[in-house]
Amino acid sequence: MDATETDRNAFWEDNLDAFRRTVLFAIRDTSDALLSPRITRRWRLELKGQLLGLLEYLELADRHLARRSLSSEGPLQVLAPARGRIH
Repeated sequence: MDATETDRNAFWEDNLDAFRRTVLFAIRDTSDALLSPRITRRWRLELKGQLLGLLEYLELADRHLARRSLSSEGPLQVLAPARGRIH
């Protein structure tokens, strides 16, 4: 993905739906883990932070999908996380 902006745009155009599905699965799995009564406080805090990051990625993907559906012209903007790392 280091080649050119166009290559990155093409990558996200081809993979955005799969990325969104992956994030949805991660949200489900993280939410399920948070429901466990055996989870320690430390891990509960960690997973809550990760869940917030995953929700931001979902919002980002949804915005790009909405933009794509509104305009069939031009490439997508390159996806970037709304804020730092999620792990």
